[in-house]
Amino acid sequence: MLLAAFEPASKELAIFYIIAVACFVVAAFAGTAVGRRAGGSVGLVAIGLAFFVFPTMWNEIDAAF
Repeated sequence: MLLAAFEPASKELAIFYIIAVACFVVAAFAGTAVGRRAGGSVGLVAIGLAFFVFPTMWNEIDAAF
């Protein structure tokens, strides 16, 4: 079932968390190169938060319906 994609201890969940941590690390050490682009470090933090929260939101939607 597609809605059960993010089971605890699944590979998909680990991949999402690794991407989120990578976004946070890049945002923390972003220099001027990232700052010139649209969003900059704040954009990377937003993307990291999205990757961190998405599996939890997906599981809550699965449980609700």
